[in-house]
Amino acid sequence: MKIRELELINFKKFSHLKIQFSENINLIIGKNRAGKTTIIEAISYISIPRSFRNVKDEYLIKFNENGFSVKAIFSNLTEHYVLITYKKNGFKIITLDNKRVKTFLKLFEKFPVLTFHSNNYNIIEQSPEIRRKFFDWFFSILDYEYFVSLYKYKKILEQKNKALKLKSDVLIWNRQLKEVSNYIIKKREEYIEKLNSIIKEQDQNIKIEYVNSLKDKTFESVLEFEIKRGFSIIGPHRDDYKFYYKNYDSKFFSSEGEKRKIFLELSLAMIKLSKIIKNEEPIIMFDDPFSVLDENELIDLLNKIEKLNLQVIITSIRPIKINAHIINL
Repeated sequence: MKIRELELINFKKFSHLKIQFSENINLIIGKNRAGKTTIIEAISYISIPRSFRNVKDEYLIKFNENGFSVKAIFSNLTEHYVLITYKKNGFKIITLDNKRVKTFLKLFEKFPVLTFHSNNYNIIEQSPEIRRKFFDWFFSILDYEYFVSLYKYKKILEQKNKALKLKSDVLIWNRQLKEVSNYIIKKREEYIEKLNSIIKEQDQNIKIEYVNSLKDKTFESVLEFEIKRGFSIIGPHRDDYKFYYKNYDSKFFSSEGEKRKIFLELSLAMIKLSKIIKNEEPIIMFDDPFSVLDENELIDLLNKIEKLNLQVIITSIRPIKINAHIINL
């Protein structure tokens, strides 16, 4: 699936913006605060109608306006029209091919979008929470049930933490957490194994480890300590991921160049895995990558992505040495 046209009305800084895209590489060039990231955010919003910055919909409305709309035309063998409108009163309408859809599951499945931005590029150096969010975002794109399970887990965990603070019984919440956790852990292990398999074909020096906080533990085994602390201390919300280069922990022993290489190889593996599992061509977006990544290495990655017949959208403050459709802001 590829996006042909995007139209924004009162979305963040834009009163009205209409852009056409090519089927291959698109380069959006503009100064800082020109709205480059807003375009990336809007395209991502069509796939999953919520901001990848975890911003509430009401904050996506242009100042002094009452709502916004995001409209797009996608195509593979046929054209598809998506329109999302949101009003300040919280009323959101999503239409696909002029038919209203009640949930965003259809968009989620039909329009896979992989968005890489500033928090992703130096993922090795980031906190465990950001690494979890990074992989949770990707696994959710691969598996809608995983996305739903994360939502259920969060709600159950909130209830358990309330019970812990009140010193009340948490056994019912632990039973529910165990059931949902089993699925989340199973899928994390499965997808990391698949990613490692693809990465190994690209570079045998790189490996990712999923660190399961529940390994060799149970919710019951730490209950007494949790009651004293007043919050939950183990579970999928405490898991982490480690990166290795030549069998050494990359966070402590890899050079900056090796860390960039790990991210680029991981990105390519994620793109390949998404294409395999979704059976749909994802749209690939890189928001201002040259502030962190080496240009030559990224260009090499873009050439590999182009061979997969995928559409790529990149934002930058300057041109790059690659054949691309230029969009100037």
